[in-house]
Amino acid sequence: MRLALVAFAALVSLSGCEQAEESAAKSEFAAGTSAPNRGQEAPSDTESRVYLDLDEARMGSEQGIMPAGVRSLIKTDGRMKHGEFRWDDAEIGAGKVQIFVDLDRQMVSAYRGGHEIGTAVILFGAFGKDTPLGSFPIERKISDYHSRTYDAPMPYTLWLTDDGVALHGSKVEWGASTRGCVGVPIEFAEHLFDVTREGDVVRIVRSQGKEV
Repeated sequence: MRLALVAFAALVSLSGCEQAEESAAKSEFAAGTSAPNRGQEAPSDTESRVYLDLDEARMGSEQGIMPAGVRSLIKTDGRMKHGEFRWDDAEIGAGKVQIFVDLDRQMVSAYRGGHEIGTAVILFGAFGKDTPLGSFPIERKISDYHSRTYDAPMPYTLWLTDDGVALHGSKVEWGASTRGCVGVPIEFAEHLFDVTREGDVVRIVRSQGKEV
């Protein structure tokens, strides 16, 4: 499901990803919210988007899995699988991008101007290399980074911490994990790289078990 609450997800016909074989230990995170962009016009394509009413938007924000004031989400057909993503920023103006990563649903979503512009299934850290929770301004962007520690390519890297945690392009496959980073499909990572700036915030949460 796209949202943590099953009833809410069914109501707005959202989807999520298949669960990985293993996941990191659960921990709690209380996410803040940002003010909605009320000056952004809504995109006109109702075939590719799900529009939220005020209660649905509030519920998603209180769950900590989207900013306050979100007006629409990208429509997906069924449950997204590892390696899949959607991107649609047509008719959505320029502005600050906010990225929300939910480790429990194994999903990332990017928002701009009160609308979701992209979503994908992710990989994250496990087995003692857990992905940290919290809000992380993007510190640096490197398009063609290669890890010397692990001798691995990390295309379209958005650095989040001083100790090596980043969001970057990966081969996103069932059962795989990272060493603490957030891995996304490479083409999706390129989209994020193009629309984000240093200082834009990536929020990493666990949605399951949060009370509304």
